[in-house]
Amino acid sequence: MSSRTRFLLGVGILVLANVCFSAKAVIVKLMYRYEIDTQSVIALRMLFALPFYALSAFYGSLRSPYPPLTLRQWAAISGLGILSYYVSSMLDFWGLQYVSAGVERLVLFSYPTMVLVLSAFLFKRRILPVQYLAMALTYSGIVLVFAAEQGFGAQRDVLRGVGLVLACAFTYSFYVVFTGEYVHKVGSLRFTSYAVLAATAPALIQSALHNGLNLWHFPMPVYTLALWLAVVATVIPTFLIVEGIRVVGAANSGIIGFVGPVSTLALGYWFLQEPVGGMQMLGTAIVLLGIGIISRYGKVAV
Repeated sequence: MSSRTRFLLGVGILVLANVCFSAKAVIVKLMYRYEIDTQSVIALRMLFALPFYALSAFYGSLRSPYPPLTLRQWAAISGLGILSYYVSSMLDFWGLQYVSAGVERLVLFSYPTMVLVLSAFLFKRRILPVQYLAMALTYSGIVLVFAAEQGFGAQRDVLRGVGLVLACAFTYSFYVVFTGEYVHKVGSLRFTSYAVLAATAPALIQSALHNGLNLWHFPMPVYTLALWLAVVATVIPTFLIVEGIRVVGAANSGIIGFVGPVSTLALGYWFLQEPVGGMQMLGTAIVLLGIGIISRYGKVAV
């Protein structure tokens, strides 16, 4: 296989991964139409994804060239997994009760600005003047999208929803900041699998406390959507992203990540009949420009 063909294959893998990730918000909002609570959505997602990650963890432990994990590494990976796949997901799915899928993805896409600030605060990394400009552009775009969402008048308490998704982006940024330290020591396959498995426990515990883990009384379409959420919007893209980055590199993967917010807008329009107006398109373009500048001048992978 030529280098060009290999690169194009990597690009295709990453485009598919980002489209799959983008479907998450649309699938969750379709599930909400059946009056399912957020705790049950999270629990079903984790339960349906559990066998795939358990198998990958087993395979990774057999084939891994890395040494066995230390107790400290187990604790750190478990904590990061719970923060990302449980806490962040809960905040995100709660936010989707109030905002459209397109707005959710765009607000969540702002997390590189938070990674930039956290890296500067925790590791004393200098923020360039052009990156300050990029952050200003990013949040100006979010304000425009927020104004457009308020104008549509179809969502309940949009401000609360945007705040929840911003909180999700903030918690996820911690996951991104500290992930690199452990991925290179334990391998991406084991890291991802162990992180998701660790997050499964609190998701099921919360569901048990909320409704006694009574997850099997919903209409059949809920379980079909939950399977799509777990496999198509979670398992498949997590592994595709790793492979795509290996083929094309982290810098190129960041550029391709711009497919995500755009595909979410399209999927939301097609499956949820979410309106896409001129102000929302302008805000989206400004946010993408801001994140693009941050990706160009920093080490943040979108």
